Amino acid sequence: MKQMTLKQAREAFDDVFDAAQSEPVLITRDGKPARVLLSMEDMEALEDHFLGKAAMQAHAGGYIDKEASAALMRKFMNAGD
Repeated sequence: MKQMTLKQAREAFDDVFDAAQSEPVLITRDGKPARVLLSMEDMEALEDHFLGKAAMQAHAGGYIDKEASAALMRKFMNAGD
């Protein structure tokens, strides 16, 4: 992961922006990690990873799947017939 200070990032934002397309860029402030700039592709991969992990945890916790949820909704919608 590329790393630079906030001052460096401000002075060369176009370069930072371009660099983030190929790898995340860690920006530090006062010597400490402050922000990470990354590409949309990397962001979407992170979202997919965390959403997939959340779905697996929900399934393991006993939550019902999409098909069972749809069947239950149909049952409730037809309950008054």
